[in-house]
Amino acid sequence: MDRRNKLGTTLAVLAVVLFTVPAFFPVQPLLVHDTGMSTTQSPAELEDDGYEIIAYENLSERGQELYVTALETRGEHRVAVGEGASDFEYLNQTERRAAFRGEGAPGIVIERPEDDEGLPPADEHSYHIPEDENVSEEERQRAETAMRYDMMETSIGEPPLGATPQLIRLASVLFAVLSLGIGGYLLSSK
Repeated sequence: MDRRNKLGTTLAVLAVVLFTVPAFFPVQPLLVHDTGMSTTQSPAELEDDGYEIIAYENLSERGQELYVTALETRGEHRVAVGEGASDFEYLNQTERRAAFRGEGAPGIVIERPEDDEGLPPADEHSYHIPEDENVSEEERQRAETAMRYDMMETSIGEPPLGATPQLIRLASVLFAVLSLGIGGYLLSSK
């Protein structure tokens, strides 16, 4: 067997091994904490819609930590399964779809304390308490509600495509395709 055939065979075998890497090292799901949603509903309306309202002070230490970190990271924080908080119910894709169809709530609502100086600002980008005298009392009340009640979706899902585990899998498949292509070329050409 000449050198060209040996190299082609080696690359083809390497391609088979690289194609199997994703099967032996699956991407582990993550728990997602997303505070990007906002609400102007009253607490009674939120409860009618199925949301559980939890005062920040009543969250466990881990629940408070995850909530604050989500606020500090522009609304979304992901942790490994097992590192979540017992305060939160983590919905899978099927349960999330059902919640958005009106069969339950996709998360919880956290009631911020009156004096929330130690917390990052609420993640309600589109609302601020109006200072203008021409603003109706209803608008002012809605803005205050949006700043006081912070919605947080919690779910379980795969990491985004740019995450390290996903990139490793993608690189493995890419190198497998290249190895197979080059190995096949070397084996088939004279």
